[in-house]
Amino acid sequence: MKLIKISALPVALLLGGCESDGTSVGTGANSTGGTTSGTIRLRDDGNYALGVSTTGGFCSAVYRAPRPNGTELQQLACTSGAGGNATVRYGSDGTPVSATYGGLQIGSGTITF
Repeated sequence: MKLIKISALPVALLLGGCESDGTSVGTGANSTGGTTSGTIRLRDDGNYALGVSTTGGFCSAVYRAPRPNGTELQQLACTSGAGGNATVRYGSDGTPVSATYGGLQIGSGTITF
């Protein structure tokens, strides 16, 4: 059996303060091949937590400035030690509609929710 070491920081960023509703899941193609999945959750503090699973590991970020038709860029924290950035695009109602991510060891792509 293969054991996977997961850092507590990215998982805490994703889960900390989350509500059970307000969760969206999506997928998209990754530049390194294959499919990337992502989840974005509305936290009880009004922020959004993004989680992205790529071939380079699990990455997460917290978004604190949702606004209608806006975008927000945040640095990703990844379990593999890799890194990158992700931009969340908000729809006309201020909820996330997509996340575009990229990093040297995680590839790049867009996840639509």
